[in-house]
This record gives sequence, C-alpha cells and structure tokens, in this order.
Amino acid sequence: MSQLITIDTVQESVSMYTGKTPDHPLIHVVDLADTEIAPALLNARICSNLYSLVFKANVTKKVQYGRRHYDFSSGVITAFAPGQVIEINELYKPGELKGWSLIFHPNALLQHPLKEAIKQYGYFSYDICEALHASEREQQTLNRLASEIKHETQQNQDELSLEILLSNIDLLLKYTNRYFSRQFLTRKPFTQNSVERFNRLVDEHIDKAMNSEIGLPKVHQLAEEMNMSANYMSDMLRKQTGKNAQDLIHQQLIERAKYRLLNSDDSVSSIAYQLGFEYPQYFSRMFKKKTSMTPQEYRTMQ
Repeated sequence: MSQLITIDTVQESVSMYTGKTPDHPLIHVVDLADTEIAPALLNARICSNLYSLVFKANVTKKVQYGRRHYDFSSGVITAFAPGQVIEINELYKPGELKGWSLIFHPNALLQHPLKEAIKQYGYFSYDICEALHASEREQQTLNRLASEIKHETQQNQDELSLEILLSNIDLLLKYTNRYFSRQFLTRKPFTQNSVERFNRLVDEHIDKAMNSEIGLPKVHQLAEEMNMSANYMSDMLRKQTGKNAQDLIHQQLIERAKYRLLNSDDSVSSIAYQLGFEYPQYFSRMFKKKTSMTPQEYRTMQ
C-alpha cells in the first residue's frame, strides 16, 4: 500500500507543494509555476481535508484514471472536496506547470451562506476524466477572479476581508458551475446517448431483479457501468431530463409496477419483491409519493 499523507490545513498544503507560507490562514491561491512534486511524493496518496479548485493551463502529460488514459491539452479545471484521496503519479519541477490552485478550509465558510450553497456543486465530486475544458473566454473570467482572490489575501486583514474573499470565491464557483453546464449542453449528442444507455441499464437491472434477488438498481453501480462518477452521471441526467439518476430509476420502477398491477393477479407485496424491493412498505410509500395513490387504489381505479 502506498504512503497516505493527510493534509488538514492550508499551511500544510502550501508548504508541501511549494515550500512557501500561505498569504491567509484559511484561503490561498497557489501559482502552479511554484509547484514542485518531489520524488519522495511519487505514488503517494494525498487525503486533503480542504476544498480546492485547480486550473491547469498547460497539461501536456496524460492522466491515468482506472484503466484509461486522458490527454488534457489545456484549460482544464478540476475540483476536490474535503476528504477526497488523489494519487500523485507525475513529477513536476518549478516552472513546468502553468495555472493556479485555489485552496480554502471549510472553516472559512462557517458563518457564510456558501457553507450550504457549496453542496449544490456536484463537480467537487467528479472524477479527473470528467474535468471541465474551459474556452479561452471562460479561462479569462476564471483567471481574473482567481487573481482578485489572490490580491485580497495579500492585503492587510480587516473586518471585511473574509466577506470580500468569500464573495469572490462564491462568484468563481458559480461561473465554474455555469461552464460545466455549458459543457453538458455542447456535448449533447454524447449526453443524449448516455441518457439512452442509462435507461437501458436500469431496464436490465430491473429484469435481473425480477429473475433473482439482486435488489434495486443502485446509482453507484450504474455509474460504474457508465464509466462515470455518480455525481457527474446525476448532473448529466438532470441537465438532459430534469431528473437525477434516482428519480429516473424510480420512474422506471413505477412504470413496471403499473404494468404488473394491471396485468397480473400478483399481490402488491409480491410485485414489490419482484421489482427488487426488500420491504413492500417502502414500495407502497414510493408508489403513492409518485402517483398520489396507493398500488391497490391504482389497480382498482383502472
């Protein structure tokens, strides 16, 4: 097992990658040109308990994710939430990378609306292969905001400093969210095919459940079969259909249930078990929530 290094503070993160001291105890923008990945860190696993948003302007090396390699040429944005583990598989010397990395501690958000708002940004849980490829204009906007954050961290701190910093971070994250949404839309043929594939996989899982005891389709299982992270898959589905992965699974389960209720004499409990539900009561609650009637009421009203 490779070495696991845990990072709990902005100071530890900045020191490890650059050997420098952060401009602010909770928030720092790293110039990637200052970054050095020393041989001692090669193959180490890093668990950071910080938020980070990384813009790499000149990624010329391929990134391995699972069994696949991804060639990111330029303008790549990746995001990491506290507790995620990454593995270092490339060595870098100062000056080799171009870009920046915004690092901030969760404690910086404690008394700010961003503490809750940040939870809606699914891209903090996307995999490396699902990074944002920013256009030139998008890069200019993100670079400007990162520069303003860096400038503010270098000023003398007063009662408004943290509010100004968090306002700029909030804006930076909102723009990043907008650009991820744009990427979903510009890749519509791909995402449309992905929606169709997802629906087929759900059908296959339900078929298997009706012939065995494998249980309900699981979002993480479907995501693995789609070669996507669960968050990326749900966000992609929501952009295309207005529903997340769990909603679409429930929708197909309800349609199967309706057919069985109208075309068989099986009890409600039996149909629930056939569809993969462990507890019939859960099936009945879900059915009523989605249709405003119980399974038995639906059967007798048709």
